[in-house]
Amino acid sequence: MIKINNICKKYGKSKVLDHISFEINPGDCIGIIGSNGSGKTTLVSIISGISKPDAGEIKCSKNCKIGYVPQENPLIDDLSAIDNLRIWYKKSRRELKKEIKEGSISKLGIDAYKNKSVSKLSGGMKKRLNIAIALLDNPELIIMDEPSAALDLTGKYQIREYMKYFTETEQKSIIVVSHDLTELSVCNRLYCLKDGKLIPVNPGYTDKDIMDMLA
Repeated sequence: MIKINNICKKYGKSKVLDHISFEINPGDCIGIIGSNGSGKTTLVSIISGISKPDAGEIKCSKNCKIGYVPQENPLIDDLSAIDNLRIWYKKSRRELKKEIKEGSISKLGIDAYKNKSVSKLSGGMKKRLNIAIALLDNPELIIMDEPSAALDLTGKYQIREYMKYFTETEQKSIIVVSHDLTELSVCNRLYCLKDGKLIPVNPGYTDKDIMDMLA
């Protein structure tokens, strides 16, 4: 579905991404780990089209859409959950209400708090709303940057369950950047970004294996 070919990126003399290549197929959940400053966010911002690489290319199937869930909260606190969705939704209010109740974002439980102000939502509710916004254009791939950061156990569980639904049931794809090893257990492929290189992590890895790679 999507091929990332020899992506390179420099900041000054520092080579952050050095000929990064991999493929994303329907149903894939791909995890990317790395120490702070290793270039993880740079990589996913390039794949999502927010940033441009210095070299390399990304090839997508025709009409492929990509949704992006940033680590930082982009929501407007003074608006309700549904008003935040309306800002991004291109169709009618009636269709949005149907999408919240019956569509793919219904699995995120937005209907239960759609009329609440964002400022009164829990961290888990905000994150699920953030994911819902990324899904409004019906993307084949969503990119999630630290989706469960700072969430409690319930919030983390809800995010993991939706990741499973999106990949296993809808047969769509996820790239997730995370430091949460429980969250990464959902992934069918895992990579470590280190010294500009994307290194495959062998199946059956242990927590110690991950710590050794990040050292």
